[in-house]
Amino acid sequence: MVRQLLRDHNARATFFLIGQRVREHPEEARAIVADGHEVGSHTLTHPRLTDLDEGEARREIEEGVAAVEEVLGTRPRLFRPPGFHADDRVLAIVAELGLDAVFADVDPCDWQPGLVSHAILSRVLASCDAGCVVDLHDGYPPPPTRSREDCTPTVEALGHLLPAFVRLGYELVTVSELRVHAAHDSAGVGASRSATTASPISSPPE
Repeated sequence: MVRQLLRDHNARATFFLIGQRVREHPEEARAIVADGHEVGSHTLTHPRLTDLDEGEARREIEEGVAAVEEVLGTRPRLFRPPGFHADDRVLAIVAELGLDAVFADVDPCDWQPGLVSHAILSRVLASCDAGCVVDLHDGYPPPPTRSREDCTPTVEALGHLLPAFVRLGYELVTVSELRVHAAHDSAGVGASRSATTASPISSPPE
């Protein structure tokens, strides 16, 4: 459903994949790439990295990257820490591994249990502007992380967000594409009103 919505609106996204889920559903990860989207890593099992010692944090990051590379044949360059929890120690590991850490400008916390689609839609539209990264979830992490068990509200919200973004004149692009736009704009090479939806996938998209 999510990939179909993106296709319907000529939108590209960056999917941050949990390594364990990639190994469980390799065909879904490959389908994301086949649709023209970007893939980043989201650790192996989705722990809060700042609660781990350095060795455990490194292992989670390294093995998450390895799982994506194992299935897709290409090493991801982007990394999103679960919950955006990343201190200097974690960011140093990320940099040492040659990864670029990604954070969001708009985080509607759509993973929270009981949050309805209208609330997600309202939060994003109230906060989004040109060049922003929007964080949405169309999956849920493996135990012991606790979150909702039904991603329908996010999918429903996305069905309204995408046409709204198009009407507002946004170009929906990947994180890497967005960074290229930003570099061109800062150099005075045109101005593109663009936004990206970064969608961490922790279970397979429909």
